[in-house]
Parts: sequence; structure tokens; C-alpha cells
Amino acid sequence: MFNDKTRLYFGLSLIVASIGFFIYGWLERSNGNEFNQIWTLSMLLIFGGMVHLQKIGSGKKKNRRKKE
Repeated sequence: MFNDKTRLYFGLSLIVASIGFFIYGWLERSNGNEFNQIWTLSMLLIFGGMVHLQKIGSGKKKNRRKKE
């Protein structure tokens, strides 16, 4: 579905968004909100970004196995 370059940019953008949402959640916590869903969103975004970064190059490995 995605080529490696697109997957790299998408994964990195998810990780950057996760860091931004984490900082926003930290600022909300300092204003008195104990728990907010922003931190949960941040964790999901970083997990999604890591999954996409781990899949880089997996399409090439499948093609090599078929040729052998």
C-alpha cells in the first residue's frame, strides 16, 4: 500500500504529532485536569508511528523470498 518513503514520512509525522499532543496534555495537567484523553491519543499515535517505521523494507523482503 505505502512505499518506504511515504511510510517514513507518515511514521515520523505521527511521532511528531504524538510529542505535540503529549506536551499539550502536560500543559492541561498543569492547569488542574488530572486525566485527559490527550495522553491516550499521544500513546496511540506513537505506537502507530513505531509500527509504520518497523514496516519499512518489509515489502522488499517478501519479494526476495519469492525469487529464491
